[in-house]
Amino acid sequence: MRLPQPTAGASHGPAWGAYFDLAAAMVIVGSSVAAARFVSLSLPPHLVQELRFLVAACIAVPLLYRREGGLPRLPARDWGVLFLQAAAGSLLFNVLLLAGVARLDAAAAGVVTSTTPAVMALASLVLLRERPSLRTLAGIACCVAGVLVLRLAPVSGAGAGDAMHAASGTFAASGVDGVGLLLVLGAVCCETLFLLLGRTLRTPVSPLAASTACTLFGAVQFLPLALPEAHRVAELDVTGWLLVGYYGAVITVVAYIFWFRGVARVPAGTAGAFTAVLPVSALGFSALLLGEPVGWAHLAGVACVLCGIACVTRR
Repeated sequence: MRLPQPTAGASHGPAWGAYFDLAAAMVIVGSSVAAARFVSLSLPPHLVQELRFLVAACIAVPLLYRREGGLPRLPARDWGVLFLQAAAGSLLFNVLLLAGVARLDAAAAGVVTSTTPAVMALASLVLLRERPSLRTLAGIACCVAGVLVLRLAPVSGAGAGDAMHAASGTFAASGVDGVGLLLVLGAVCCETLFLLLGRTLRTPVSPLAASTACTLFGAVQFLPLALPEAHRVAELDVTGWLLVGYYGAVITVVAYIFWFRGVARVPAGTAGAFTAVLPVSALGFSALLLGEPVGWAHLAGVACVLCGIACVTRR
């Protein structure tokens, strides 16, 4: 999920409608982790992503023309920034996430992706020389502890993920697959790069215009990866096409609308705190839709990450 800057003059008082919008966006984003898990195991993943961005573009482009009259006029430099944003947030994020959830269960992947606020704080320290507070450092430590709990704690219960890891020889009693964790953490880093690149835009761009441009760039960037899988389009049954539609219309468009509408009415710290809904949503969807077991390692990891997010985002 992209985290745009709040508009100037955003209200700092209670705004229950904005809170609902932000929570709804994070619930939808949490479902994308379970969807990516399903795609990685049973469908051509890059083809699904290409179709997903095409569906989203068919919705976002007419909406943009209706509301704003079309894409904004930007200098070449800003178009380049948007292209790099799409490469980091649409292409690399989804490629790494799909590869990661092929080795992890969706619940563990949901915990790791929820470390985005802490990774963002750490990246700001390294790249932007922003001096963190002790509270921020404590939040980063809590999120790292959550990932370590997933890596080192034994995973109990049987499920589709266990059978897959056993077949590939990567599942061990010592904990969750380390390569899978690194891949999902790489996806989080790409999401963070997307956020940092957004600060370099010199021309103000509306959230709808920026998301539409990144959707179009995402469709272009996924095309070389999707073409070799094009012959597998016949593998998409009714469930597959419904998933593509859900990916494009709900995860890519509706979640953006909820998030952009909410983030414009609350401070950035308040909006960031609502990312804590994501791991809870991912756990719920992975258990309900995929039948994956949720053990104490997942719950302990969630607890650590939620504590970290609270430290990082609390003013």
